[in-house]
Amino acid sequence: MSQPDSKDHNMMKLGIAMVACCAVLIGVSFFLGGGLGVWFGRSIQQPTSNQSTNQPLSANQSTNQPQPKAVNVSLEKAVNWQSNNHVHGLTVNRDNPNIIYVASHNGLLQRSETGEWFWMGKERADYMGFTADPTDSNRFYSSGHPHTGGNLGFQISENQGQDWKQISMPGVDFHAIAIAPSNPNVFYGWPASGAQGLHSSTDGGKTWTKPRMNGLGDAPFDLAVDPRNPEHLFATTRLGMYESSNGGNDWTLVANTQEAPVASLALQKEDNNLIMYGYRFLKSAPGVYRSSDGGKTWEKLWTETNGVVVKLAIAPSNPQIFYTVNDNNAVFQSQDSGKTWKEVK
Repeated sequence: MSQPDSKDHNMMKLGIAMVACCAVLIGVSFFLGGGLGVWFGRSIQQPTSNQSTNQPLSANQSTNQPQPKAVNVSLEKAVNWQSNNHVHGLTVNRDNPNIIYVASHNGLLQRSETGEWFWMGKERADYMGFTADPTDSNRFYSSGHPHTGGNLGFQISENQGQDWKQISMPGVDFHAIAIAPSNPNVFYGWPASGAQGLHSSTDGGKTWTKPRMNGLGDAPFDLAVDPRNPEHLFATTRLGMYESSNGGNDWTLVANTQEAPVASLALQKEDNNLIMYGYRFLKSAPGVYRSSDGGKTWEKLWTETNGVVVKLAIAPSNPQIFYTVNDNNAVFQSQDSGKTWKEVK
């Protein structure tokens, strides 16, 4: 597949992937009536009141206990899972860099160490905002829609997606969720329905508040938290990449990103420096790039992505191993920090 010839075409394809899961809820008229423009172009509404008050940090996410390695919790093989599907989330097992999890419109998948694909659990929900706990290989978080319709709220699994339990925000669908690597009690989420604007939690998702969001001008493709600081986060949007250093209250546009907006974003700590990897809608050469100065300048790594990279993830146990998924549901792996890639089936 050839590369799209403009960033606008690429961004439209990504938008389709982001909103396709909501087609049943918001109707065909959404697409026929310019709904993508509403999704990408709507202005941020300032919150009028907080959803709840913050609570003390929970103590149930201790990192002192050794964590078991991933297992195939479902015996059902996922045959041709890429057909009639699209991807909303990607993460790498914290103990084994050869095991990945893909959250899709049709359910949660695991690619095992042997290269086989399995469905995780029996529920075939549309998992949005899929996020893995950085301290526990069994704990996942997600939102989205059950196959019966409606919204899942904010939910947790303690057994790699075999079973899920809603813990907060009933009736809400978070399309983007980010967890703070340095404090897994801290979350940021952006709902597509059931609520509006940026939400944050400091107690493991039990309660949520709404930051001021001053300066954030568009709904995000992706949210990512600095691994060094739980209050430092980034939002990648159609209008460019925005940065907040105070937990989402105030935002500034990162210089030069409005000309080549970033879709998927992954952050990595290298010594005490922050390194960014992201798919950029650069008109002349869209692809995966690296930045070591907070997104002001970028180094090209890989442009033969065969589509828009909708998700990018780095292995916690081996920072040189990367994975991506594009908008054609093709999965790629790099073993040299994004310099060279191969497709994995």
